[in-house]
Amino acid sequence: MPLQPIEIPDTIKGIEHTPEAADLIDVANERIEKFMLAEESVSDNFVPCDFHLLDQALTWIAQNHLLTGNRFCEFGAGFGVATLLTSLRGMESVGIEIESNLVDQASTLADELDLSANFYCGSFVPRGTSATTDLGREVENVDTSEGDIYEEIGLGLEEFDLFFAFPWPGEQHFFEAVFERGAAVNALLLSYRGRDGMHLLRKD
Repeated sequence: MPLQPIEIPDTIKGIEHTPEAADLIDVANERIEKFMLAEESVSDNFVPCDFHLLDQALTWIAQNHLLTGNRFCEFGAGFGVATLLTSLRGMESVGIEIESNLVDQASTLADELDLSANFYCGSFVPRGTSATTDLGREVENVDTSEGDIYEEIGLGLEEFDLFFAFPWPGEQHFFEAVFERGAAVNALLLSYRGRDGMHLLRKD
């Protein structure tokens, strides 16, 4: 089924953060900076998102009643800030991350902020989708050889209503392919494109 772009206006930059979201973002940015300075084994590919813009986009999505359900999944969660921001909004939120040290950091941050979110170490690519797996071989930072993490989560890709991803330039087609082939109709994929800001797709 086709993916329908939904334009997110530049005016979202004027949306105010709740005190809880602002505190979460400040703590996360500080923790990420310390981690990147201290952790020699951190992936060269780890780059933090613009979490303020992400929070504003999430608020805009909620204000415009675009969600059809309450389940959220973050592809490549890193420190899990998107997962935690949606947890603040009362969503049933999970983050999937291939780097175990980042899963530990995200889980610790959730515990310290007393937020209900779950993080899983593995690949966000569902098994049994050969076309997506073949496409994944073309993408440097995606693992498609691990076990199916959705069995551990207890939910299939089609049971989530909102996804978030921060793909590297040129890799967004892979994340969109995973979303298109596995997500339910009317599910949303929000992605951060660096200088191009936030991008939102709905599966029709």
